[in-house]
Amino acid sequence: MVLRPAALLVLLLVCVSALSQTPDQSSAQTNPNLPRSFHDPDLNITYFYPGRFEPDPASVAQNTAPASTSSTTTATPKCARSTFFANAISPVDTASFVLSTIDNTCPNVLRGATTLGPFIREQIIRQLKQYGEPTVTQESTRYTIDGHPAAIVLASVPMPQAAGKIPQTTYAAKACFLGNIPVKTKKKSDPPDPTRHVLCFDFTTLHSDLYHLLFAFSLQFDNDTPQPMVPGSVIR
Repeated sequence: MVLRPAALLVLLLVCVSALSQTPDQSSAQTNPNLPRSFHDPDLNITYFYPGRFEPDPASVAQNTAPASTSSTTTATPKCARSTFFANAISPVDTASFVLSTIDNTCPNVLRGATTLGPFIREQIIRQLKQYGEPTVTQESTRYTIDGHPAAIVLASVPMPQAAGKIPQTTYAAKACFLGNIPVKTKKKSDPPDPTRHVLCFDFTTLHSDLYHLLFAFSLQFDNDTPQPMVPGSVIR
């Protein structure tokens, strides 16, 4: 499943075209063949995703709520905060993805998340165990997104079989990357630049053939060139 250079070029050109529009949910195209975008204003990151995915109403409400509403909440702070989630539902498949952020609200969780591979493996297994006994189909693979260290793990789990239904399997991918590019210190005694955020991307589908949709997701840091969130070379 290697993403060809030509396809990558097309993806980047499409993302640049989409960026010329306001990157929020009100500008989302209705054409499923065109990309949609979501902008995280806190980190100034723009995510691009396939048009077949519809933003979850709860996600839209969360991102359009007045700032005063979110700032005065009395709920217990979450160590990982979902920033956006969307679903693609068809007669033959259901796929979804979630974007989340881990910050220093829980320093120990953030510290563990910076290890990437071990953290991602633990999390994807924990998430799939609610359905059954998961299997890791691809161990942690490290790569970079525009200089940001990243890693991805793939796993699957058989779904509980309902009477009269065909057995199904849920296929999942989880990728996380550091919110900042580590800076090499001049002296060994100098403390490293701390990681303030770890960003994660969770993708699930009922068909392993739809893993290729991962290659259609990209992101843009600040005003830099959009980059694939999951390069084709990291999926074996």
